[in-house]
Amino acid sequence: MKTITKNYMKTRLFFYIVGLLLNIGCYAQPKLEHHGDWARITANGKPMLMIGGELGNSSASTLEDVQRNFAHLHSLGLNTVLAPVTWELIEPEEGKFDMTSLDNIIQEARRNDLKVVLLWFGAWKNSMSCYAPEWFKRDTKRFPRAHTQDGKPVEEASSLNKNVLDSDRRAFCRIMEHLRDYDKEQTVIMIQVENEIGMIEVPRDYSADATKLYNSAVPKQLTDYLTKNINLLHPYIKDKLKKMPPYKVEHNWTSLFGDDIYTEEIFQTWTYATYVQQLAEAGRKIYNLPMYVNVALNSRGRKPGQYPSGGPLAHLIDLWHCGAPSIDVLGVDIYDIGYKDWLNRYHLPNNPLFIPEIRLEDKDAMYALYAFGHHGAMGFCPFSIEDYPLYAKASSKDMTTMDLSQDDQLNAFSSDHASRPLSPIASIYKLLRQAEPLIIERQGTKNMDAVLLDNNNREAEIITPDGIRLTVKHSYSLGWEPGAKDETWPEAACIIMRLDKEDYLVLGSGIVITYSPAESSPAWQKGDARIGLAKCEAINYEKGKMHVLRHLSGDQTHQGRHIRIPVGQYEIQHFRLYRYK
Repeated sequence: MKTITKNYMKTRLFFYIVGLLLNIGCYAQPKLEHHGDWARITANGKPMLMIGGELGNSSASTLEDVQRNFAHLHSLGLNTVLAPVTWELIEPEEGKFDMTSLDNIIQEARRNDLKVVLLWFGAWKNSMSCYAPEWFKRDTKRFPRAHTQDGKPVEEASSLNKNVLDSDRRAFCRIMEHLRDYDKEQTVIMIQVENEIGMIEVPRDYSADATKLYNSAVPKQLTDYLTKNINLLHPYIKDKLKKMPPYKVEHNWTSLFGDDIYTEEIFQTWTYATYVQQLAEAGRKIYNLPMYVNVALNSRGRKPGQYPSGGPLAHLIDLWHCGAPSIDVLGVDIYDIGYKDWLNRYHLPNNPLFIPEIRLEDKDAMYALYAFGHHGAMGFCPFSIEDYPLYAKASSKDMTTMDLSQDDQLNAFSSDHASRPLSPIASIYKLLRQAEPLIIERQGTKNMDAVLLDNNNREAEIITPDGIRLTVKHSYSLGWEPGAKDETWPEAACIIMRLDKEDYLVLGSGIVITYSPAESSPAWQKGDARIGLAKCEAINYEKGKMHVLRHLSGDQTHQGRHIRIPVGQYEIQHFRLYRYK
């Protein structure tokens, strides 16, 4: 009997330990995996793409808003929502904390199978201190503002004041403690620290404290970094430096970088970066979630102060890496033309691409394909996503999508609306969710690429590892589709993934693909003259398997001459090629 009891207790202890280890693995905190110049979030032990959207600033401020909006986002096909948590709601009275708004976000995200990126609207939101609590705003003696050259205070808290930092950090750390203790299911996967930091009206704070520091020696932390990384610095900072290394402590900001407003911006950047570092470092000691900052762009020929000066801009990345090493990524918010150019500026060898905000438009569907397929983006998130319709516009005889109430829009799969075509973003997100594991497997490899076509760039090429040239043109180039004769063609895009030798998937819309030998490729075998289409089929990809929806060997491929997904149609197609003489 004693032996049986002893063995029983050993068995129970064994299973208890196994269960504990499984629990630990299950609840291991989300992390950011870096792979060269790209990165991805891992949550619940699995890598993921943030196929997401960001809520409007006040769209998660009440339970009613959160319940309505999150259900809609689930129907749109998102797996991630970027949601603000505001200081004024977290600490309405100084020292008294209320996590109700945060709990609402977490609970409704779980109900709707969404991961959450929390946006901390603390001391600054779009430069201004508009989401700080009223007790903070009114006490300008304890919590001073930044100043203009003529001594005028602006509605922006000082980035150099200890009281501002201490209060902001205290509230931020309370949030991190709450997440550590409450969010065992890893619903929250990343944190944005502040929002679009930068000085408006002036290039830097001209208060007495700030001016004294500006005229003092550049901190040794920065001069040592510049000296050590001189050959790796962003070209902008390299060009701004007036002295050669080693950079000694006697250099002040103007003697090191020059006497102009752009040096003032560099100084202001340093004050923001070191402030953010103190929040992020303290928060990560409590609960080590990935953290990032986002940026309002320096576009349209504006100067520092006309755009938010000192923010996490690409040309100032060295200031942020040195001053805020606890920040993982500078995220780019895109509301300007030149999408490809902005992606190139922010996808750097030392900065993986993340698009936490972009203007909400139908063409975001095409932009998402290009970001994930060409740049290996961590995530793509149109702003104010809760305002985007579930269904595409109907014909003039029917109701448009916007004629439907939001409650009706949520009925994505009801019998009444099942035949209505989904809107562009919803259509592409549905396909991206299917293809997510395939995309993740191919990130950073030559087995995946993407093209983005528009009115001015109607053709692109991809050379595959098989020595095949895939020429991708806008589907309007065939002249068959309605709209082909229009003066302006809509954006079109696709991701092409190689499954095996001469075996591919294409995911997209508005494209036509032809195939030919890439004679310069070492994979090309001499003597092979032509490439043909062995097979093409429209598919769903679910649970690791392809399910054929339609075989496409006739008119849909022009009898084998091309692969085509027309404008307004959103598909994954599987095709195999072969060589013949």
